[in-house]
Amino acid sequence: MIAPALCVVGLGAPFGSAPGLLGITFDVAAGERLVIAGSSGAGKTTLLRAIAGLGPISAGRIEIAGRDATGLPAERRDAVYLHQTPLLFPHLSVFENVAFPLRVRGLAPAEVAPRVREALASVQLEGFADRPPRTLSGGQRHRVALARAVVARPALLLLDEPLAALDPELRQEVREALIALQRAYGPALVLVTHDLDEAGLLADRIGVLLEGRLAQTAPPAALFSRPASLAVARFLGLPNSVPGQLNGDGRFESGLGTLSCDPRIGVTGPAVAVFRPDALVPGMGPLAGRVVEVRHRARETIAVIAVGELRLEIRVDPVCPPLRGSELRFALNPRAVTILPA
Repeated sequence: MIAPALCVVGLGAPFGSAPGLLGITFDVAAGERLVIAGSSGAGKTTLLRAIAGLGPISAGRIEIAGRDATGLPAERRDAVYLHQTPLLFPHLSVFENVAFPLRVRGLAPAEVAPRVREALASVQLEGFADRPPRTLSGGQRHRVALARAVVARPALLLLDEPLAALDPELRQEVREALIALQRAYGPALVLVTHDLDEAGLLADRIGVLLEGRLAQTAPPAALFSRPASLAVARFLGLPNSVPGQLNGDGRFESGLGTLSCDPRIGVTGPAVAVFRPDALVPGMGPLAGRVVEVRHRARETIAVIAVGELRLEIRVDPVCPPLRGSELRFALNPRAVTILPA
């Protein structure tokens, strides 16, 4: 059996004098992209620095490429930590910036040149080897930093909000370069972000970091459609939350009627149904609400509808949205609903 590229077991890492991270356990396979999502101050950077050997830990074990790295210094961990702002040596050319990790490791010049050319080609900067960093665009500087991070072929790449400071066009450029690099070199990748769209675009799996613990780890589609708890659902920003009652035989009673649910939930009593706007299907349906607001966004148009005391968000046609004050009939897709004990 092939060992994971990264295995973290029961990791604790303090935030100054506070307990910080507690009981963090996960693993990442070679070539896999795990994105850790959390709000500002959740401990995302603390987690990366602990794995990289740049920050203290209070408990647990870290294995990298099958080797116990818990007590190893950062330079012996077979991992590269990349901060969100690319730090290039201004007095060195692009070639020498990328070559730097190889020269530190004592590789022969005959080995350095082809490795650097290969890394630059993988980020589409073949013709930039002799350029000084000051002549590069922001996206190009990020790509050089990525090439330098992988040129020594580490088992693990740790990225701290790598796209946070970029405008949307540069984000796309650097995101594509990152995915291409990882496919070419195959390191495990752990990336942290507070941006859920970025997490969904990059991740094979997403881990949600809440209150110092990993609250849920799942592929993007499963996470966004099936949050494991109300806390995760709220972090994900699922706007629709309908209180009701679980009766223990697989039925949930609420202001939207009766929904079938997984009887394995195994509880009775107060519960909450959570779902995204696209779980509601506008048009003909058994339910109706009054439109109280229409919100136009870059990627979608949302109507807020009142159904009794409930306020629900539903995705509508941006070209011909419903009028405020009008009645909107809709149906609820039960397969897109998650029911959680309150």
